Amino acid sequence: MALTKAPADTARAVKGHLSPVAHGLDHVAAAGSILAAIRVTPGAVASIVAAAERSKPGARAALDEVRHRLADSSDAVTAIAAVHALVELSGRAAASALADVLRAGPSALATHVAWSSVRRWPTTDLLEPLVDTLVRGGLAGMHAQATFARWALLEPWLVAAAIRSGLARETSVAGRTHLVETMGLIPDDGVLADLTAVVADAAEPDPVRIAAIAAFGDRPMAPLPGAVPVLALGDGRVADAARLAIHDRAQAGRTQIGRPHADGARGSGTRSVDLDMFGPGSRLRIAQVHLGAALDPELRRSGMGDTGGIATLLVKLGLALENVDGIDRVTTIARGTARDTLDATRRVDRERHFAPVALEPESGTAFTDPWPARVEAERGIRRVIRELGRPDVLHLRMADAGTLAAANVAATLGIPTVFTLAPDPHGIIAEREAARDLSRRSFAREDAKHHFWYRVQLVDRLTRQAHQIALFPRARLQEQLRALVGVDVTATPARFTVVPEGIDVVQVQAAIAARSQSGDASIGLPGPTAGRGLADLLDRIAALPSRRHGLPIVLSVGRLNEMKGMARLAQAFAADAGLRARATLVIVGGDLDDPTPAEATELARIHAVIAGEPDLEHSLILLGHRPNGDIPHLLAAARLGVGRLIGPDGAYACASRKEEFGLAIVEAMAAGLAVVAPLAGGPATYVEEGWTGHLVDTTDVSELNRGVIGALELAGRPGRAAYASEVIARRYDIASMAETLSAIYARVAQARRRELAS
Repeated sequence: MALTKAPADTARAVKGHLSPVAHGLDHVAAAGSILAAIRVTPGAVASIVAAAERSKPGARAALDEVRHRLADSSDAVTAIAAVHALVELSGRAAASALADVLRAGPSALATHVAWSSVRRWPTTDLLEPLVDTLVRGGLAGMHAQATFARWALLEPWLVAAAIRSGLARETSVAGRTHLVETMGLIPDDGVLADLTAVVADAAEPDPVRIAAIAAFGDRPMAPLPGAVPVLALGDGRVADAARLAIHDRAQAGRTQIGRPHADGARGSGTRSVDLDMFGPGSRLRIAQVHLGAALDPELRRSGMGDTGGIATLLVKLGLALENVDGIDRVTTIARGTARDTLDATRRVDRERHFAPVALEPESGTAFTDPWPARVEAERGIRRVIRELGRPDVLHLRMADAGTLAAANVAATLGIPTVFTLAPDPHGIIAEREAARDLSRRSFAREDAKHHFWYRVQLVDRLTRQAHQIALFPRARLQEQLRALVGVDVTATPARFTVVPEGIDVVQVQAAIAARSQSGDASIGLPGPTAGRGLADLLDRIAALPSRRHGLPIVLSVGRLNEMKGMARLAQAFAADAGLRARATLVIVGGDLDDPTPAEATELARIHAVIAGEPDLEHSLILLGHRPNGDIPHLLAAARLGVGRLIGPDGAYACASRKEEFGLAIVEAMAAGLAVVAPLAGGPATYVEEGWTGHLVDTTDVSELNRGVIGALELAGRPGRAAYASEVIARRYDIASMAETLSAIYARVAQARRRELAS
């Protein structure tokens, strides 16, 4: 069936049947915004299905109208709503239309077919195109895999046959890996021979064999292929996977997922489990999950790749929480390698603070496609819970693949959750639509790239599933949440708590004190505790033309990613010779030697700016990522200067498109720096315009320029630095954040006790 536009006059000739269908999709088309259209889609789909189920003419009319909307390229939002309606229509003709959309992929429409097909009964017309979608990977591939996993519960042999057919024709490593992993999800022993053959085949690429080996780790009652113990004796990634699978099978047979008794024997290989984990007087065990960044307990990878502020926060927050009465242990679950995971399983210390989930290769390629890693992420999170015991509360943040995996595990195991809710991607959709940078015509292209629709729905699901909701401070918070997310805080106020993020104020204050008390003010050499970051910066400035010596610096710390806007900040300097003559821009972040694809793209943008204004080369320093402990000393140098090389009264600039809170900005203010920050999001709740800094539209280079100049003018005002430092110390210390969160966790645990007692 070709996706051609059904003749409108023919479709509308079916009197009394089409009007509810047309009305439903017209309701989507007439919605006042893209977000509003997404919210009304479920009701529109329900009305279409109801009309189709009344009679055969109604079903034909519904199908014709849906096809008509699918072919309308001027309104991709309504076309996506039509996909969701099409999935709900029964019959071979609807299935054929869905298959046509999948075959036309990759596109936003194909992703939505793969996503929503999980609600259909297994359909032969969709098997082959869904296999092709699975092979392509990405979010659409994850959805196709989820659909196959659901269908395998109903028709396991049908799904197995489709996967076998895909393996017979697929040659790419990534495609075969996705197929084998999906084969491992089929709950039928008939697939064991297929998986065993892959494990034993030395010609199969390592990732494909690893997927098959991991499947046996999840099936402790299945016979273990003889090749697995042999492979476990070797070295490399396949050997690591074999050892992990053997470990997982052993753990599944020895423990239940509960809380280890306090007197459980450590290192004995077995331990009793107390399933009444909410007993009177028990101290809480918390798990916080962020698989969007590599595990970095020492904070040496800060600003490298995708290890940004949230990863740094969780490390410090975990330690702060453990100093709060009533908290027993906080485990931070983050991304790691199979070797990291194996090392963790060998440890007998069950009180460890960090737990890795094996999602990264040992070396080489970056972790760039998180959605298809959902199965491995869920497997890793379950492994951590088996190892360390079931937490009383699981804290989830961000609408990403890792959070999806953690939410699935929590729902399966009945673990209560806290979710930090932010209007993301809602705010971006609304802002881009208001700026006419996003329209109904362009939405399909942007949705295919940024997964807007799915992430909006994921936020909705996480919010509904959570027992308590943490909120970032922001101007007009209740109004914004109602307008953007559709959440009415006033309906159940006890469920929501505003939680400002916190920083290590003591660490920043110590750096300021050390810089203030540095020895020879004329030289201002960094002391031994200042770290290599400041020493390297001084070396870089010393190598600049002498006219640059003694100028203040404008510091910006963050990942090299388009969202963080480092290239836009460089443009603000490139556009203004007066600003370049007044200060040196220092950008801290990114792996300059071995950049990830996102880092390489942003670096290319920055170098293009330099090529357009060669003088910028002498007024811009790319310092690369630095350990978190170096950052306070760089902030102190920006505020107080360093000898003859760095002048005092510098500033801090954040050029991010938006910041839900902005920890790096808060750190800069704690150091007493005047700041430039995004007008959108959380900074407006703590930056006092014209006094502690300037709030600007950071997507506008001219606004960034104005903000930086204004911050430099504010820098030397008497009393401003001390005031900013005092405000941050009083309101945004990480210890205060830990106290607020511990109260939320206690409420969740108490509610869970009541549920179990009833």
